[in-house]
Amino acid sequence: MIERRSLERIEINQPAMLHFDGISGVHVCMVKDVTERGAKLHSPFYIFSSDFDLSPDGFKTTTRCCVVWRRGTTCGVRFFN
Repeated sequence: MIERRSLERIEINQPAMLHFDGISGVHVCMVKDVTERGAKLHSPFYIFSSDFDLSPDGFKTTTRCCVVWRRGTTCGVRFFN
């Protein structure tokens, strides 16, 4: 098992959009930092769903994510490949 904190975190502070299954529209968030396996997101709202699509480029590309921890309106996600 890889110690998650051993992966290099790259601070990017980049806006992105979220799409939740079964909910119309998109929601904004800020990607605070990223690793090859996941990211830390901050949102103006509580991210209630456990999994969703994340897009940094207006849905030209998406990455499926799963929430692994939450602290208020900030959460850590793991990327599905």
